[in-house]
Amino acid sequence: MKKIRTHISIPLDTDILVHRYMDNYGCKYSQAVERLIEIGSKNILLEKVVDRNNAFLDKIYSKIYYSTALLEQFYTNFEFENTPNTYDDKALKRFKNKFNKYNIDD
Repeated sequence: MKKIRTHISIPLDTDILVHRYMDNYGCKYSQAVERLIEIGSKNILLEKVVDRNNAFLDKIYSKIYYSTALLEQFYTNFEFENTPNTYDDKALKRFKNKFNKYNIDD
């Protein structure tokens, strides 16, 4: 890898962090800066992955909550009507209206 010498200005608090890294890992200043930049860029990618996983978990949680509530509603009502079209069932419509705010994609 070709090394390019570039002079940069680093704030004092960042310089202190670089020196701490140098002391902990026994490397030169330029190596410490390089490694810290690499670590920072990897952390940005990792943060995106964590955010995506949190969104998936939120979606899973809302679907589990919906399913649990639907099952509870089913067992509490337990009134079976012979309706050929389930879209006309009043109890099911009330249940779905109750959970409209969750915007669950089925």
